[in-house]
Amino acid sequence: MFELSVISFLLVFLTTTVYSLSPLIIDHTCTDISEIPAEWIDSVQANIRLHYAHTSHGSQLTTGLSRIETAFPIYNVARGSSFLPTESGAFCIFDGQEGDTYITPDEYWQTTAGMNKTRDVLNNNPTINISMWSWCCQLTSYSEAETQAYLDSITALETEFPDVVFIYMTCNAQATGTTGYNRYLRNEQIRQYCSANNKVLFDFADLDSWWFNPTTEEWELATYDYSGNSIPVEHTHFNGDEAGHTTYESCEQKGKAVWWIMAKLAGWPGVGVEDNLKAPQVFILSQNFPNPFNFFTSIRYTLYQKCSVELTIYDISGQSVRTLYSGEKQKGIYTTIWDRTDERGELVTSGVYFCQLKGPNDIKETRKMLILYNIQ
Repeated sequence: MFELSVISFLLVFLTTTVYSLSPLIIDHTCTDISEIPAEWIDSVQANIRLHYAHTSHGSQLTTGLSRIETAFPIYNVARGSSFLPTESGAFCIFDGQEGDTYITPDEYWQTTAGMNKTRDVLNNNPTINISMWSWCCQLTSYSEAETQAYLDSITALETEFPDVVFIYMTCNAQATGTTGYNRYLRNEQIRQYCSANNKVLFDFADLDSWWFNPTTEEWELATYDYSGNSIPVEHTHFNGDEAGHTTYESCEQKGKAVWWIMAKLAGWPGVGVEDNLKAPQVFILSQNFPNPFNFFTSIRYTLYQKCSVELTIYDISGQSVRTLYSGEKQKGIYTTIWDRTDERGELVTSGVYFCQLKGPNDIKETRKMLILYNIQ
């Protein structure tokens, strides 16, 4: 029987979003898209639907995505101005809100009317499963309370839309002096909140201030001095106005980070993931998608050698619910669909379940899954 040592803690999973068990922070270390296997790019294009609202600085991400696609067509993106494209084989993005593409705070989270606009997009486009809003320069002057209002509003939307992952963001790092220091403090407030509350964060400011020097093959951090404090600032290599108040290179760096975060949200375990260090030479069990789910979910695993495996679903008490596969398979990537049924073909109830892949020498990897709604 599968042993569960932290059942009481995992019950929290029932009332939180899928990615709430640990924070996901995307920064300059998440920009080498060559590390993302092609199958996970495919998974993003097939399964991720993004709602992205922003002003001019936020267009750095979409510009970066567009330039990456031009250079490497595998990273195909379809972006609709105030609508969600349906292009097959593309990462589909709803850009803006309904009827508008320049989205200030009051049009996404700061006011009731703005939150209603966000609700309208999500309610009218039920396939959207990711939503994010980008700062312009507001945090150069925002107070701690105003920044907390942003955090509270996004958290409220998370509660209303448990099937949607909301990505928090930091503000660009272009300002210096007193306003740059205030921006730094508010960005730190957002980072600390996301780390403490297991949120998903796209660290825009970090991506601004770090530049990879191809000559030294090392990352360089740009800072300025403020009253004896070393404050991160946009790297001089990114000083320019080619697009979105910065250089094309800066846009591309952020576009690469977008692909990274989307691949992670699609289930890619990433590189150097602790869960997979125990036996990377044998297999990797990826996070199921979608998760949470209410009809069916896709389970993907990669075998690095020919071996016998067993893929089994367990309930919260550790009882076996259904064995999805048991036998020998060749090296390769496999996908299995679970339709919420047990061994007798009956629908299981809502709640937390565990998918476990067992290999030779009792090697195991386990992923937590959540069925959202009560099933009669």
